[in-house]
Amino acid sequence: MSNETGVTETVATSIDVVGAILQAELVQRSVLLNTITDYSSWVVPGANTVKVPRAGSFTAADKVENTATNFQNLTLATDDIELNIYKHLVAEVEDIAQEQSAVDVEGVYVQRMATAMVEAIEASVAGALIKTANDIQLSGTGNLLITKADILEARKKLDDAKVPASERFIAVPPAQEKAMLLIDDFVDASKYGAAGAVMNGELGRIFGMTVIKTTSFSSDSEAVVYHKSHVGFARQLAPKFERQRAPLSHLANELSLSLIYGVKQLDGGTRGIYLDETAI
Repeated sequence: MSNETGVTETVATSIDVVGAILQAELVQRSVLLNTITDYSSWVVPGANTVKVPRAGSFTAADKVENTATNFQNLTLATDDIELNIYKHLVAEVEDIAQEQSAVDVEGVYVQRMATAMVEAIEASVAGALIKTANDIQLSGTGNLLITKADILEARKKLDDAKVPASERFIAVPPAQEKAMLLIDDFVDASKYGAAGAVMNGELGRIFGMTVIKTTSFSSDSEAVVYHKSHVGFARQLAPKFERQRAPLSHLANELSLSLIYGVKQLDGGTRGIYLDETAI
């Protein structure tokens, strides 16, 4: 997207602080991204894919005396996270805007661009989260609200799939917040916040799972119960910020922010349970 700023109250942003501004926005505004597995450290120069290994399992067998045992083999495969999402923003700030202002408009631009980038990443993660192998229909008030029974059924499905009990999450839109708070076994984050770390968007915990509120889902009547390994993310280098002079006739500076990344649902969607009003 492209914008041209006229006379506003602004001063030029120091390039030295741009990195800090971008990092602060990413840390403060990421919600769903913090609940999945980040494979960015696996990205090597020139790569366009990150291969995440996936293996089957062994079964312990009884040893019969004087009888040779049978060998077992694992089925090995990979989940490929393609680095095929290329997001960018471009804006233009005129010199007169920089000279005749009292606020740092370029700084505001950088912050808003970073916010937009985080929102794009969160939307990508949300899209990957809901593509699960198992669905459950919500059972509260016209099949629109999540209930304790829904959560218990989702937890059972994860247990049946032998998904680790730790690092499980429930992501819900704001419209489901009241329903969550009314569940007897729900523990509000405000009750334990001083005693432990609280994630961005964390509402509370129930049955050992952390409940996250997100605005990135497209529907109010949906939720996802999942393990951290349900979705993988990888980015190619850090977000890239550039600042340069526009063509001479513009008398302005051009600002750009870009990022290449990939998001992938892993293990065939068996590590997440999708809940909505129509899933059966």
